[in-house]
Amino acid sequence: MKRWYAIQTYAGSELKVAELLEQRVRQLGLEKKVAAFELNGKEVRFLAPIEEVITSKARRGRTGEYRVPYEYELKVEPNKRIQKGEVIAVKPAKYMSFDAKVKQIETLQRVIVEMSNRNEEEFLIPLEKRIRRDIRTGEKLPPGVPLTTDSDPNFRAPAVKTTVVQRDRVKRVQLERLDTGETVTLLVPEKYLVRLKEGVTLKQGDMIEKEDKIESRASGLVKIKEYKDKRVVTVQYIEKRRLFPGYIFAYMDMGQDVMQLTEGIKCRFVGNPPLPLSEEEMKVVKRRAGLLEAPKAVGPKIEVEFEVGEVVEIIEGPFADFTGAIVELDKEREIATVVVKIFGRETRVDLPFESIQKI
Repeated sequence: MKRWYAIQTYAGSELKVAELLEQRVRQLGLEKKVAAFELNGKEVRFLAPIEEVITSKARRGRTGEYRVPYEYELKVEPNKRIQKGEVIAVKPAKYMSFDAKVKQIETLQRVIVEMSNRNEEEFLIPLEKRIRRDIRTGEKLPPGVPLTTDSDPNFRAPAVKTTVVQRDRVKRVQLERLDTGETVTLLVPEKYLVRLKEGVTLKQGDMIEKEDKIESRASGLVKIKEYKDKRVVTVQYIEKRRLFPGYIFAYMDMGQDVMQLTEGIKCRFVGNPPLPLSEEEMKVVKRRAGLLEAPKAVGPKIEVEFEVGEVVEIIEGPFADFTGAIVELDKEREIATVVVKIFGRETRVDLPFESIQKI
């Protein structure tokens, strides 16, 4: 007879241990003893319920922001997921639309700074001038700080606090149109300019600038904001948090052969011998894992005064049908902290007032 059991392991190892237990089931031929069920389109035998929480901070302090100028084509949509390595935006290759002769090619140093309103200012600095070592991408600059070592007044940051958002080299290419004689000036990042020499003739359809792609350095949820000079794409990290740290759950026909499942793996059945979980406890697990719909409060909200120490019944959410004592009250937010007992230990749960009722 199958029943629900809890398996205890180290917090943070739940998903890995669940995978190892799944392998052990196949090795021991226990597929009929341990029930399988579908969760999010995948067949699983061991439940390690998690919830996904979106955080604005990227992992290990790396920024999740990407500066996307308007000449780039966005390949992502807001509130959609993106995986590491997927393309965020593309600047298509550029081709000549007329025949022209290359008159002059000049290499320049480019520094782009961003102000607090997210507007930008671009500086094109001759190659012979030395840019200060502290003018680096991501560096915050004091108002009016000189950008070059000779403190040239023509190359000073704006009179407000700014941040360096780009520093690179560009080529200023002067072209003479063969049909009209007009001079056309192009500014192309050095690393994307095709090989050119002064005096070379370019034909209509020749490539002048290579394609550029911006790829995501992390997986997460996409947010997009529009500004005057650019779009800012933020990839918000999706953190997987364990709902029951240190616990895995399985629906099994417990016997001596099933007891072998945990041998050699850093986990153990709760209880000795293993203790089946009550139906009330498993309701909480199933609701939080998405296997069972949680009850919702119906009807108009009823204002009731609660007190610390009072025992109440939970009528909504994963812990519905449980009772517990109120240990904290936040009357402004109308949130009560209730202590319920599950798996033999006390658990604090924050609940809105409409989710509990007096007994």
